[in-house]
Amino acid sequence: MFVLTFIARSARADLTDLGSRLEQLAPTVAFTRTYPDELQGAFDQAEDALAAALLGARFGDFWVGIGAGELVRPRFAAALGAVSTPECSGTALSLSRSAVEQAQTGAPPRGICVHAASQGVRADQVTGLLRLLYRVASARTEAEWRVLDLLVPGVRGQQKAVAQALGITSQAVSKTLVRSYWHEELASRELIAELLEGLERQDQ
Repeated sequence: MFVLTFIARSARADLTDLGSRLEQLAPTVAFTRTYPDELQGAFDQAEDALAAALLGARFGDFWVGIGAGELVRPRFAAALGAVSTPECSGTALSLSRSAVEQAQTGAPPRGICVHAASQGVRADQVTGLLRLLYRVASARTEAEWRVLDLLVPGVRGQQKAVAQALGITSQAVSKTLVRSYWHEELASRELIAELLEGLERQDQ
């Protein structure tokens, strides 16, 4: 499992909006406020965890920690309905906490970090890749996000439809994809998700 902890960097950070976006990704354990400035939840798929982590970059005012490891939900969790991380146990919780604390360190601060119990060096390497992707996403403008929000990864021939929906030219859409490094992000996400899966498997 992958436990994600988001901590607001400032009072202007919108935890409500971030929480709504995270829920659209259908987390395995729902995101809830574990502290006034913090959201925490979990996914069982690395690609979903990665997509969620990058929302922290989208909203710009969050530190992000990913804990890859075991997460034990309460017995009879299905009968209880929605379950939150405070009701769970397992190494992924403490790893997510230590990761988000490390995300706040460095010069400049790391912004995002992943921890896995038995994979210190490999986790640091994956963190390095995540930081690159996180900084790329953090630098995007709202106009660029409006274009990217309408794209479905892996589907060809979308640019004309996106241009029509936004009332802009196909050339403008194409330039936005180049300027926002969208193609580079897509090319790297599959590998990063595989590396995250590797960390999680080793810690079971």
